[in-house]
Amino acid sequence: MRRYAPLLAAVVWTVSVPLVWWWGRWLQDQDEVLLLGGAPPFAGLRITEAGWGTLAAVGVAALVVWRGPRLARTLRWGVLLAVGWATALAWTLALGASVRWSDLTEPLTNENDYLPAVPGASADPSGFLATLQSDPMSYPVHVRGHPPGFTLLLAGMDRVGLGGAGWAAALVILAGTSAVVAVALTIRLLGGAAGERTARAAMPAVVLAPSAIWVATSADAFYAGVLAWGTALLAVGTTSRGRARWAAVVGAGLLLGWAPFLSYGLLHMGLVVLAVPIVTRRWWPTVVAGLLVVATLVAWGLAGFWLWDGIAATHEAWSNGKASARPYGYFLVADIVLLGALIGPAGVGGTARWRRLDPATAWLAALAIVAAAAGAFGGFERGEVERVWLPLACWIVPVAGALALGTGTGERPGDGRTWRWWLGAQAATAIAIETLVVTPW
Repeated sequence: MRRYAPLLAAVVWTVSVPLVWWWGRWLQDQDEVLLLGGAPPFAGLRITEAGWGTLAAVGVAALVVWRGPRLARTLRWGVLLAVGWATALAWTLALGASVRWSDLTEPLTNENDYLPAVPGASADPSGFLATLQSDPMSYPVHVRGHPPGFTLLLAGMDRVGLGGAGWAAALVILAGTSAVVAVALTIRLLGGAAGERTARAAMPAVVLAPSAIWVATSADAFYAGVLAWGTALLAVGTTSRGRARWAAVVGAGLLLGWAPFLSYGLLHMGLVVLAVPIVTRRWWPTVVAGLLVVATLVAWGLAGFWLWDGIAATHEAWSNGKASARPYGYFLVADIVLLGALIGPAGVGGTARWRRLDPATAWLAALAIVAAAAGAFGGFERGEVERVWLPLACWIVPVAGALALGTGTGERPGDGRTWRWWLGAQAATAIAIETLVVTPW
């Protein structure tokens, strides 16, 4: 039975998708407020026209399935990270621009997104900070639902001539895809030789994760990159010596301190960071980084935005909005199903081989799952987690490496035919979601 546990886990997840879809449709018939927009597995199916992006995605997937396992095992570590990032970038762009290039920027130009608020924030940053706390309902949905960090970043880019949807899309895609490198680097630093084996084995599945659909283009991809690199820098500072050690710790503190001002969700998602001191048993670098986080909170407050006041204003706006009427029980289940959509069949199957994981990968993934559960059970993440949980999914999908570390008797890790079938399923899931399911991001 244990032999087929990964397949069983993937089948259970696959079956749950249409069941949750039917449940959602039934609730809508009962006049429940779901505000589904177009998230899988809830939206209606439709077949899009096959564009160059779809064909490119098929080509990238075929190359990764064919050559990816061997390259992941044999390339020098630095080269592997560069190739992994480049491949993730190609995969993300192909899925995001499945029909036309404008598909990459269209989500960011939505009236509910950040760009409509950029001109005002650019002209009067202090006024924007004050109004965001006193009258958040005057701003687009995503602006009033988040701290001011990303809006002000876009405003700063606008001031130096890098404004508009094109530059914003480039920012979030580059940052989001770079999480592939940050996560692999963290696993290797914390897990040593065993961690490197897992990171190498998992790389093809990580690159082909369906979460790439929402990396292109959602601001949460940028948040994922910030949290991932903050954690990676803390891992560098905790495992190295000399000046580089404390430079990395300072960099980690600054990035992690900025994170709560990008998304309130990164407060509990930051639980992932604790994997660094837990695995290494070295707490002082984390304490120093934590002090810098506190200093950042105070600096933002003195500049005009106290985090807790922002949370209170956002909660009041959410309570008075339609999203608070979403049924708790339904979205508790649906969010778990969507997490499976983010990490793909290989990620789901890998959770059934948990014992094969090195401690670093296991702790990082476990803390990410706990953070996701906290958001789901807490009721403040109801739906839209296909983008909201991007900062967590990138830490969970490496568990797929457990499948490649034991794919058959006498086979080298990651070279088995079974592993290639898992990679094919990973890619097919992403392409199917992109071409058959309405996705608003």
